[in-house]
Amino acid sequence: MNGKTRSVLAVVSLCFLLGSAYQAEAISIDSKDTFTVTGKAQTRATLRLNDAEGYTYPDVQTGDLVQHRNLAILEVNHDLKYLKKDLDILYPFRALNLNVKYHVVGRFLYEGIYDYGPGIFQDVRDADKTNIDEFKQSYDLWECYADISRGPFFMRIGKQNLAWGETDIFRLLDGINPLDNTFGGPFEDLDDRRIPLWMLRSSLNLGMVGPISSISLEGFLVPGKIDAHVGPFAPFGTAYSAPLPALFVPSLRIITPDRKWSESRWGARLQALLFDKVNVSVAHYQTFLDMPTLRSYVVGSPEILSDLNQMQLWGEFPEVRITGASLNYWDPLSNTVFRSEVAWFWNEPVFIPEINNATLFGEQLELPDPILDLAAQLLGVDIRDLGLRGLPLNPKSGTIPRKDILRYMFGFDKQMWIRPLNKTNTFFLSGQYFGQYVPEYDSRMRQAALIYPSLKDYASVKRFEHVFTFMINTMYMKGNLQPQFALAWDVRGTMLIQPSVNFIHEPFRFMLQYSAIEGNFTNFGAFRDRDQIALIVSYLLN
Repeated sequence: MNGKTRSVLAVVSLCFLLGSAYQAEAISIDSKDTFTVTGKAQTRATLRLNDAEGYTYPDVQTGDLVQHRNLAILEVNHDLKYLKKDLDILYPFRALNLNVKYHVVGRFLYEGIYDYGPGIFQDVRDADKTNIDEFKQSYDLWECYADISRGPFFMRIGKQNLAWGETDIFRLLDGINPLDNTFGGPFEDLDDRRIPLWMLRSSLNLGMVGPISSISLEGFLVPGKIDAHVGPFAPFGTAYSAPLPALFVPSLRIITPDRKWSESRWGARLQALLFDKVNVSVAHYQTFLDMPTLRSYVVGSPEILSDLNQMQLWGEFPEVRITGASLNYWDPLSNTVFRSEVAWFWNEPVFIPEINNATLFGEQLELPDPILDLAAQLLGVDIRDLGLRGLPLNPKSGTIPRKDILRYMFGFDKQMWIRPLNKTNTFFLSGQYFGQYVPEYDSRMRQAALIYPSLKDYASVKRFEHVFTFMINTMYMKGNLQPQFALAWDVRGTMLIQPSVNFIHEPFRFMLQYSAIEGNFTNFGAFRDRDQIALIVSYLLN
């Protein structure tokens, strides 16, 4: 057991022992619910339902096991208001009449396919043992925070998640915490992908002004000096890594933000309830995007790029500021909740090959085809596949262009009866429309994902982009059988469908989920060779 594992176990165990010891005299741990311990154990087995194609590596075949993820979570919640009155540690809080709670979660993760899965994944581990061994298992103090409140004032300090906004599946204002896309990518629920950050968060309820009630001001700070984590980049060859030509892998460098104050996440939000019907909020914050922005980087200052090792591919995470607003309204006549959200992304990094990959678009020393053919045989790389006819002269590193981008969403949630299909329970329907507009549009803008088999062609980005989502579910067998169907459709010709069924037999949960992506190579269509079926079994400790 390594030091990190011992630390996580020690913190969770200490919270459990302290809470139990302090509460023992009153024998009221359960009756007042001031100290609770819950947990979850889960195993997820996933089979790929189509052969790998394009730049997906390794060469996964239909029926291969691509995931056997084992997860254990232990959660401790403790309200300190019933602790012994003479505890000195609580004197400052009692003197100020503060209410104090704490919350601790330990998370233990192990992915088994690299040890006992298909041979192709064991080969991936053998080729990159250090990175894969670190990737396949983790022992984390996942969440650890204290809540302090008095009257209208609330503060939460520690490692936590903070979700703003009204969207599902895709994020607009909900971009504070990074996402972990390395274990399931677009097939995972947003709530399961957020990575907690060390954060100070506070809010103040300002009361009521005329027809405006529940006015509150909320702010947060993630000190970059303490926590500058961004979304992890999956090691090459793992089951949900981005499609990437093997040619680029040795030169790829992921550059994460430095731990300094200028790399802090921060923001504020004003919320209110209008006419007792409409919830509105306005927010502004600084964060990092979930995926790195790519650019070429030239090592040194060569007059001629004769060694491909001098050209690297950097993935960077420039900070982004977002300003936006959200609204939801329940209409009693139609029994429907209407939701909307708009967000302006200031100076968001974008990908324009001629700028990001400037090394490949400058002046060249052209070489005749026979020499290029010989070089391709000797090096195993044909530079013509990269769009080169020779060697770059005075090569320059690429830069990252930025654009202001407007994104918006309109959605609804509705409960309704469909009697022929279910006579005892309603159906829950949810639909969303996501739009994107680039005011200073550049027709050279692209998605940073190569279209197979070219090494120089990328899917384009349009001035306007449109995506629709739809979800419907219901319950049978007194709520123990819950079928669901979800769909996401990009109007440019890409579709994600995800039917699932969840069966509950306390304390177990059984879910069978099918996921498939079809259509063009755009947006989430880059993962269209990842169709899968997953069985998830969970055991809940309450």
